[in-house]
Formats: sequence, structure tokens, C-alpha cells
Amino acid sequence: MFGFPRLVQLAFLTGLAVSFVGGLTAGLGMGFDLGTQWPGPPAALIATALRGSLEPVHRFLTVAAGVLYVAVLAYAFKVRGRVLVLAALAVGFLVATALTGRMVLLVLGGEVPRPYSFAVYPLNNALALFAVGAMALLWAMLTPAEPADRAYLYRGAAAWGFLSSVTGAYMLGYHKITREQFQYALWPPTPDPVWALHILGAALMAALGAAALLLDRKADFWRLAFAISIIAQPLTGLLMIRGASADPWAPGVQTGFHAAFAHLAVISSFVIYAKSKYGRR
Repeated sequence: MFGFPRLVQLAFLTGLAVSFVGGLTAGLGMGFDLGTQWPGPPAALIATALRGSLEPVHRFLTVAAGVLYVAVLAYAFKVRGRVLVLAALAVGFLVATALTGRMVLLVLGGEVPRPYSFAVYPLNNALALFAVGAMALLWAMLTPAEPADRAYLYRGAAAWGFLSSVTGAYMLGYHKITREQFQYALWPPTPDPVWALHILGAALMAALGAAALLLDRKADFWRLAFAISIIAQPLTGLLMIRGASADPWAPGVQTGFHAAFAHLAVISSFVIYAKSKYGRR
């Protein structure tokens, strides 16, 4: 039976797919294939997709996620309480993500002046993370809680991971806007505060996450997702440095994986913490 938990799960996975395809679109330099047109005529979107562009695919997926999110919200009115709050937040964040996605196009078209344009990419990234995260929390809250030992470590990993994700989005946007080459290095460290925060956040997320998983020693979907994410993040990050150094406009397919794993790491670690503290037992 396709019940409410399964609908929430599908909405979460579709939202995560939106982040992944959005990252792929940016990484392959396809984010401006339709110019500043938004949402765009359906015929033009389909024609552009058939030519191999991921930009219209990203928009179609966003619409699909929107339909699922609204369906979850409609059902949540029957349940009310915390379920309704999370569903409403998820829909609100998804709408805000779509609107800031429109602003990304205006930034690429040169219609948003500096320095305001530099804030659009990290804002869009944060809202997308919140949209998927709210749906993930809703899905998690519908299942029994798995108490975590030293849950504060997961909370810390989520916080530092969020900082790393937002600063990474800022750097991606900065180099796309300025068309400057990516010149940061892991060693010797580049004296740039945003780059330093990005690396610090990623390192602390991985360290706190590894410690939490080793001390916790439990197995479920969220812990597996978190473990895979903190392993994949530095690997895709190294590929990001290489790709962005060669072409700041199109760093490569690794951008999609780096973005998706960043979101999944933050979301899964916070879900583990929230389930331990506030979940149904």
C-alpha cells in the first residue's frame, strides 16, 4: 500500500534529486542554456532537453518535487501537529528555492548588481538544503526513534557541514560570476577566509561524524547515508578543485555529486540527532 510515509519518502528523494541535477547543471555549464527565461514555454523546455541540456530537466524535477511536497502538505492537514509544521516548512522552503533559482539566472545574465549577486548562490543552496531537510525530518519522525549515543556529535557535524556547504556554494557562484580561475590549494593553504571556512567546516564535519559513528555503533538508513557522505565529500572535493581550476564556468560532473553528498551529510546527521532527541519511541 502506498501510504503517507512512502509519499514522504518519495518527496524527499525527489527533492534530493533536484539538488543533484542542479549541481550537475551548474557543473556542466548548462545553467544558462535558456537564458533568463523562467519558467519558460513548455515546448522550448522540451526541445532544449532533447538537445541534451540538463537545465530544463532540473526545472521539470523541481515541478515534480513541488507536486509531491504539496500532496504531503495536503495529507498533513489530516494529521496536524509536528507533521503539519514540517510539511508546511518543506513547501515554503521549496518555493523559496525556486524563486532564488530564478535569481541565479538573473545573476548569470548580469541583472543583479554586485555585491548582492554573490549572496544568491549560497542563499539558494541553503534554502534547497532546508527544503530537502524538512521533508527528511518529516519522514524520520514517522518512524520509531533510534537513540544515538552522544547525539551532540551529530548536531555538531550537521552545523559544520552546513557552513561548509554554504561557503562552497558561495565560491562556485563567485567564480561563475567573475569568470576567474579557481586558485585555492589545500597545501600550502590559500589565505582566503571563505576557503578556510569551507575546508574547516568539511574537516570538522568529517571528524565529528566519524567519532559519532564509531561511538554510536548503530546501523540504519540515516547512519549509512551519513557514513557514505563523509567519505564521498573529500573525494569529490578533490575533483572539484581540479575541475574548477581548469574551468570555473563548468567544473565538471563532480559538482553534482559534491553538492548532493554535502546536502545528504548535513541532513542525515541532523536527522539522527533530531530522532534521538525528539523522535517517537
